[in-house]
Amino acid sequence: MATPPARRPGRARLARAALRLYPPAWRARYGAEVLALLDDTGGGLAAALGPAWRAIPAWIWPPRQLHDREARMRASLGTGLVSGAMLAGVGMVFSQLTEFQRISDNSLVVLGSYAIFDTAMAVCALVAAAGGLPLWLVMLRRARREHRTRETAYLMLPIVAPGTFLVTLRVIVRLLGGPGGVSPGVFFAVTLLGFGAAAVACAGPILAMQRLRPRGQAVQLAIRAASVATAAIVVAGAASVTALTALLLWARGFAGYHSGAVLSGYLAVVAVLAMTAIVSARRGTRAAHSR
Repeated sequence: MATPPARRPGRARLARAALRLYPPAWRARYGAEVLALLDDTGGGLAAALGPAWRAIPAWIWPPRQLHDREARMRASLGTGLVSGAMLAGVGMVFSQLTEFQRISDNSLVVLGSYAIFDTAMAVCALVAAAGGLPLWLVMLRRARREHRTRETAYLMLPIVAPGTFLVTLRVIVRLLGGPGGVSPGVFFAVTLLGFGAAAVACAGPILAMQRLRPRGQAVQLAIRAASVATAAIVVAGAASVTALTALLLWARGFAGYHSGAVLSGYLAVVAVLAMTAIVSARRGTRAAHSR
């Protein structure tokens, strides 16, 4: 009887890396079976590529029987929070380098895109706050009632992280700012610091949701708000791409940025973040309406 080929440590790592691309619920249900199948085939790069490619539909169209409805909504809220916050941060960088510098060349396309961008960003912020605040208060009251210090600290991060960033920004501008503002290097450092603060602010509610596992009306309200906020932030991203394209084509004051690489890179970032937010909102909405 032929014996299965021996599995090398490198091939085992490839198989496990391929499985890590799948949602946690999928790995818990099918992971052992897939590893056993790869063992029978000897593993290797070719055998791992098949499961790796099939991880994409597992995220977009997850089997309903593998997910707890409330857990799916909480996971979607977390993913949507991170992708939406990063997309908003990218949009704010765009505004700082274009709209706040009054670069428009009086183009109706650019001015109209600025107006759409500002309106969509405002709608996103208002809807996200209105839908997320009740859930945040529910978790905070429970954490305080049960004397859960760690969860309370997590829930305070959305307040502490932005506040600390704003204080730090004020100090940096006072110490390093000049008549024309801060230097490009300082601006880049401040931008990275801002994205770090946004990541910390998002991590707090996500960790609190994982530990407190809230359920009920507050979670469903947050999911509905997340869907509307996602639509608004995607519109804002599309408006910023339109404005940037017009600036690259027509605005003389934007001559320092006349490069197709700038537009391509910005478009790629916006597209990835927007798609992540859309898929997350879709999955959360499906879970909210499932029975």
